[in-house]
Amino acid sequence: MEESDSLKKLVSEARRLRDHLLRVEGQDSTPLGIALQPFEGKAENTPTTDEEIAALAAAFQKAHDSALNSIDGYTLNEVLLGRSPYSHRTSPLGSFSLTALGVVLVMTAFFYSNWASRATFTISEAEDFISFDHFNRVMKLVELEAYFEDLTQPGEARNHMEPQLLYLEGLTSLSEHYNDEVVLLHKMGQLIEEVNVVDSNLVRMRVTYCRADDKSDLSVLTRIVGSLYTCVQPSSMVGSRTRSLSAKGAEVEISGFREQIGEINKLQQVTMELAGRRPLNNYVASYKKAQSQMQVLTEWLNVVHLWALPIIYGALGSIVYCMWRVLNPNLAAVGGLYAIMRTAFAGLAALTLSMLLVPSNVLAIGVDLNRPLVYLLSFIFGYSVEGFVSTLNMLNTYLSHNLTPKPRRAATKTSDRGANPTE
Repeated sequence: MEESDSLKKLVSEARRLRDHLLRVEGQDSTPLGIALQPFEGKAENTPTTDEEIAALAAAFQKAHDSALNSIDGYTLNEVLLGRSPYSHRTSPLGSFSLTALGVVLVMTAFFYSNWASRATFTISEAEDFISFDHFNRVMKLVELEAYFEDLTQPGEARNHMEPQLLYLEGLTSLSEHYNDEVVLLHKMGQLIEEVNVVDSNLVRMRVTYCRADDKSDLSVLTRIVGSLYTCVQPSSMVGSRTRSLSAKGAEVEISGFREQIGEINKLQQVTMELAGRRPLNNYVASYKKAQSQMQVLTEWLNVVHLWALPIIYGALGSIVYCMWRVLNPNLAAVGGLYAIMRTAFAGLAALTLSMLLVPSNVLAIGVDLNRPLVYLLSFIFGYSVEGFVSTLNMLNTYLSHNLTPKPRRAATKTSDRGANPTE
């Protein structure tokens, strides 16, 4: 019974392979067709000779090996299972799913690429903002104001045009710096919120939960997230402590040095007000906030360049390969589970490539890393992930063959003769 089932399977697969080879260019199905002739039109219980079975098996093996040169293994396996690409095509739902997934990956790649470009430009602006010597710029303007006040005659300032031009240029530069401060902090906060969507939504739901008087009106997700945190009510201790310190400070007699420092501070405030600074008392806080946001933005930019974009481009390459198989009538379209596993594996392979090449600075041109080349290699590896795996297997075989210790050789004939002197 087992032999009969094996023979039926051999004949069935040989027929399917023959029918498929008839439509493949450069493949000769004649020998396989001749070997199948004794089995065509026979009754089920008609006996067959061993020579006919051996001839069919040999012809099938030869045709199968020859077909592997022009037909990929997945398509050939589908043909033997009765799912030839000429008779079984992907369902409309499967094609639509692949297309939708490809569009989502393209949009995601565009979003992160655009975000990375804007973040890089914003970080450059932040570095210029932080390197701006604000204190010395303000003090130079204060010195120029004091210089103009020391001029005794009203028309004497007309003979000193260069200090006036320096004052106007410094005031304009300071005003532009304050405008850049507002725009920069807004841009960095927006970029961090865009890339950190999950954390931003959690914070928003937590704040909504803590501010709401009636928690029953909130959504279920907001109540669940809000219940995981403890709502801290604002305390009045800071305000009372500040008022007490202010009251004590008013009672203390100010020395001459402190009075002079206070006058300089007032002059700085007046100069900042002339330059358009609003409000006047939190420049240091804005400076520290810009430093902190620039550090956070730099960390997220490294994550996007090193992790997110290589994975996305690797998965996109795999999806493009799966879509190409759907469009090519000579190839069997991959199944849904196979496509998902292949795409996930392609993303991991692209991530491995990025983690190895980017830190090692292999793809650097001068001092700048050529990131588009990393993304291109990720896409190529995702498209041909089988080639990547085959390369790793070849490398593993080579290293295993050359690094595995060889067994000790057997005793030579010379030693045997030494043990038997009679020979």
